Amino acid sequence: MSATFWLIPLVLLIAAILLAYVNIHLDKLLFSESPFSFLFYFNDKDNIRTLLSLTGGAILGVAGVTFSITIASLTLASQQFGPRLLRNFMQNYFNQIVIGIFISTFLYSVLILQFTDAMDEKNFVPVISMSTLLALIILNLLILVFFIHHTAASIQADTVIDDVYQELESRLYKLFPDTGETTSQQPTAQLPDDLQKRFANEGQPVCAQCSGYLQALDHSALQSFTTEQDLTLRMNFRPGDFIIKGCELATCLSPEKLDDEIATTLDNALIVGNKATAEQDAEYAIRQLVEIALRALSPGINDPFTAISCINRLGQAIAFVAKREFPNPNYFDDNTKLRLLLAPLDFEGMVEAAFNQIRQNTSHHVDIIISLLDTFQHLAVQVQNEVQAKVLLTQVEAIQQTCVTHIEAEMDKAAINERYEHIQATLKSRFPIAIMHSNNA
Repeated sequence: MSATFWLIPLVLLIAAILLAYVNIHLDKLLFSESPFSFLFYFNDKDNIRTLLSLTGGAILGVAGVTFSITIASLTLASQQFGPRLLRNFMQNYFNQIVIGIFISTFLYSVLILQFTDAMDEKNFVPVISMSTLLALIILNLLILVFFIHHTAASIQADTVIDDVYQELESRLYKLFPDTGETTSQQPTAQLPDDLQKRFANEGQPVCAQCSGYLQALDHSALQSFTTEQDLTLRMNFRPGDFIIKGCELATCLSPEKLDDEIATTLDNALIVGNKATAEQDAEYAIRQLVEIALRALSPGINDPFTAISCINRLGQAIAFVAKREFPNPNYFDDNTKLRLLLAPLDFEGMVEAAFNQIRQNTSHHVDIIISLLDTFQHLAVQVQNEVQAKVLLTQVEAIQQTCVTHIEAEMDKAAINERYEHIQATLKSRFPIAIMHSNNA
């Protein structure tokens, strides 16, 4: 619902209807047959009709212009930043409020216009109704100015990148809670070897009943069901993955042959849709930043500064998760028996999602390669263990291989080699065993 563009305008339209009827009722109650009615300006039916008609027509025209500006902004954002970024613009509450206020003011004017014929019959002056209309006119004018400023700011690359990162940061705070420790990083409960062999030899497949993106899953419901049925379930997909109908969605260890109840329960515990969402997908906003960077590096746009901004934000996100405990994919019952095993999320996967595609498309962009290495240098002093150090070193060595193959200028090679050696030295001083094993491999 938060991604729909019609919800807030619909609410404001309903509010306009209620406001019109309440104001007319108060005018009839307070200003009907009042001996002081002549003191108010709103006592001429023709003037009121003219004002209402003028306001309704003008506001409707402004609403049309506002709608056109919004569509033009969405088109520009789709071309420059990618169509998946349209969701962020549609979730912008300010745009929804602006459209809602304009069309609700038009509706309010039309409704009040219907009561002007009753002024002579009921002998009342619509003081409250017309005062409200004047307040709405002033509000609409102010909103129009703010909307133009907001639109001009919202389509700037830095603003778009910051908005995407804010969503990423909020999602990371939710998925990677602060445990009060700075030691990371892999799930603390490891799957026993004998259970791994049982899944390979005895596991029964649970097939997907529909196709689409796995948007979210209900851990508690699955854990309760597997405990009640004395099952152990291993999920083969995690939120953000695409599921094809009939594929092996999960693997189940059961003393009996599986029936349709397992597949039905699993299907009810999942939310599968036609597009990926950020609800439980830690890599969703990362992929959005990567898409912005890749489009910025395309020959048609050729905007390396935007790509560098994305790299900086991606480095900031990886530095955040490097110090957090990754969510445990294993769920146990009260007797500490493993009941549910989710597809794990690890540091290596997040680093690859953040930097692989950018690195693979920067073979001739020396400035982007240097920016990546500078980011990795910042990360080299923040990784928490040997596993993270190896992941970081793998990325740096891949960049070094690209430099040897594609970069021809000696000055550029020297700048890249200097950063590469600096990163290696930093990691070696912190995790000498991990770096030594990596070099031997």
